Amino acid sequence: MDENREMIEKIIGIEWDMFVSVNDGEEPASCQEDRVTFEGMRKAQFSAWSPDTAASYLDDLESAQQGGRNLVEEKYIHMMKTTEPIRYESLLPRVKMPSSTANALAQEVSDIMLEQTRLLFEYYPYVSGHGRPLYSALDYGGISVETYQLGELLTYSEKTLAALKEHALALKEAGKSLAREILENTVKFYGYESLDAAEMATRERIDARGIEISFGCACDDGCDY
Repeated sequence: MDENREMIEKIIGIEWDMFVSVNDGEEPASCQEDRVTFEGMRKAQFSAWSPDTAASYLDDLESAQQGGRNLVEEKYIHMMKTTEPIRYESLLPRVKMPSSTANALAQEVSDIMLEQTRLLFEYYPYVSGHGRPLYSALDYGGISVETYQLGELLTYSEKTLAALKEHALALKEAGKSLAREILENTVKFYGYESLDAAEMATRERIDARGIEISFGCACDDGCDY
């Protein structure tokens, strides 16, 4: 096993432990019993990262563990700022708020990813959209890509955010897209050779049966990876 793959597996192992303990003591959500899909979705993301970014995030997770923090829970609380503001205020004491520098970096990375995702929505609407709104201002129509994305970014350290921004910009300079690479990894997890193949198959299935293929968490409990 190469070093980067081993590092990603460590990240996913820690995240899974945090994920399944979010509603500790209550009935687990269906996606909290589906480790295979969780691993596939998270590996799709981290495999598109630079090794430096993954190493920094692993440090974040290990430091959080040592400090008794659950970064997955904190992600969901950050998401509530626009979706459940009253509950968000009540849960804030459980969150370590990011520094002003981290907050600014998270917004910069989010803006880069949102523009890339907007293009994916245009070119691959069946694979990338799932009917989910793109921006937080539209959270009333379902939790948006921006809300999920920014909620997670706000749990990263300044070092991780800086490394992720550098990686995203380096890919952009090379004519590539971090959001696209993550989506490509995702459809490959589901057995498709490419985004084009996945888009065609998904469109044909929806047109023929009205059945949508979900590339990610499809549970009814509101969870997301």
